[in-house]
Amino acid sequence: MSVLLFTKSDCWSRRAQAAAREAFGARLTVLEGNRGDGFPQLPTVDAGTVLLSFLSPWILPAELLVAAGPALNFHPGSANYPGIGCYNFALYEGARDFGAVCHHMAARVDSGDIVAERTFEIAPDERVETLKLRTMEVMAAMFEEIVAELARGRVPAAAGIAWTRRPFTRRELEELCRLVPTMDEAEMRRRIHATAYPGFPGARIEIAGTVFRAEVPAGPALA
Repeated sequence: MSVLLFTKSDCWSRRAQAAAREAFGARLTVLEGNRGDGFPQLPTVDAGTVLLSFLSPWILPAELLVAAGPALNFHPGSANYPGIGCYNFALYEGARDFGAVCHHMAARVDSGDIVAERTFEIAPDERVETLKLRTMEVMAAMFEEIVAELARGRVPAAAGIAWTRRPFTRRELEELCRLVPTMDEAEMRRRIHATAYPGFPGARIEIAGTVFRAEVPAGPALA
């Protein structure tokens, strides 16, 4: 068995890489990158290759999923929040709980069978930063558990947990950031709170051709 791990270049991905190296040793190849990077050159992939995606900046092509053996993605969002902007939509909708899932990858993003879900209650004063931090801790721990099982030759089966909606899109996230003068104060505050994150533009409103942006937290993000 060989293992390909697709990750971002961040501290959470490095934690996943360390766990995978401990589990698989020389059988592991790490493909690390950032959003906008070209798809990496891969070693030979066959039915004996396990694919793992942990915050991967790339969408793995369908032909790769067909050629390989088990292909598992770790998604920072519960079964109620597939796709882009999962933290933001959970806060905007006033979700009571959140978490992370591990699922088999399919050609359509965040649609494959879920094999594990870990959830926690969202705090009354939760922000995007704190929700992401708590989710990353849960997802990293779940990754460590599952790779240990894979290293023993145990491929996790479907858990009987269904995605509850289609994946959110980047366009929908952009729309969530948009404020218009006809919105009431409560709606504007919900959107501002749900999209405030260090280093990102946050909510905005355009008046007479000028764009005004809501204030976002300064300094480095918690996660």
